[in-house]
Amino acid sequence: MPCLRGISGPRPPLALFIVSLLAGCGSGPGGPTGSPPPTTTATPPPGPVAGRYLLQIVPAPGCSMSRSPLTFPMVAAAAGTSPHPGLQVLLDGNPSALEWELLSESLTVRGGLGTTGDGVLSNEATRMWVHAIGTGPVTRASDGRGEVTSGTLMGYVALGGPDDAEGALGTCTARDHAFSLRIR
Repeated sequence: MPCLRGISGPRPPLALFIVSLLAGCGSGPGGPTGSPPPTTTATPPPGPVAGRYLLQIVPAPGCSMSRSPLTFPMVAAAAGTSPHPGLQVLLDGNPSALEWELLSESLTVRGGLGTTGDGVLSNEATRMWVHAIGTGPVTRASDGRGEVTSGTLMGYVALGGPDDAEGALGTCTARDHAFSLRIR
């Protein structure tokens, strides 16, 4: 059997065989070229939600009212640390008309948003009444501060003209009103 010749002869030790395989691969730490792997830079976490913001609220898709975004100038600041870190967001210029008290944990905010019985006039000249619980992830804004680019409000929203009574342009209680709280 000529094809089996040399099979029964002496063999080199197994360790020598493995070392020769590894040495012959020719791959460096970054691949066959031996260049180092590319470095990745981690995105730093968002800073605090603090300063001037623009709150945008959009009524839920199932509401039989205008779904045009309504915006409000807001000011945010830290509010309390024990037992959980908090955040207070108030209407800029008329803090008692629209207030939001939020818990801020694990890059998520959640809490109650509400207006007084007079409602609040939006930048778009529509009056809004709202009593809702909002939640959303905090992301890093261009200036490093935290902001919420896409959140959900669950609760009551009513709309009216500038001098209308509550709900003159519709009311809606839903689980999927949308909001954003972006830096300005």
